[in-house]
Amino acid sequence: MDIFERIEAFFREQESMGYFLVEIKSLPGQRILIYTDSIKGISIDECSALHRKLIESLGEAADAYEITVSSPGLDEPFKVADQYVKSIGKTVDVLTYGGQKFNGTLTSFSPENISIEEHKKAETLVHTFELQDIKSTRLSISFKNHKQ
Repeated sequence: MDIFERIEAFFREQESMGYFLVEIKSLPGQRILIYTDSIKGISIDECSALHRKLIESLGEAADAYEITVSSPGLDEPFKVADQYVKSIGKTVDVLTYGGQKFNGTLTSFSPENISIEEHKKAETLVHTFELQDIKSTRLSISFKNHKQ
């Protein structure tokens, strides 16, 4: 089992604690960057604790690498199903392979498709996208001042 398979196996074990693996990146210089998250979100302290447990589980194999465990950035596109599930009820930006851009509230996710509600002036439009037609989905970050 290579180092990447061992990292994946480690994170499968962490699923019972609510964590999920988003991505493993192999970088030049024997560096490995691991993105992880949880449905409730993940803190720096949790990333540090996971890093310590991972290094311990890898034993001497970890000595050959510089390994970093981090949360995915807010501006990164979704890569795994759990990110969609976590974001139901939140505003997302969807870009299709056809070049169309949509912004709306993620209302549902299935392994085949997602639905969003787009609010335009006086109407709400519901869009359903097949996952295979989506180039990227990411959280919509807005710095507008919202009145409550």
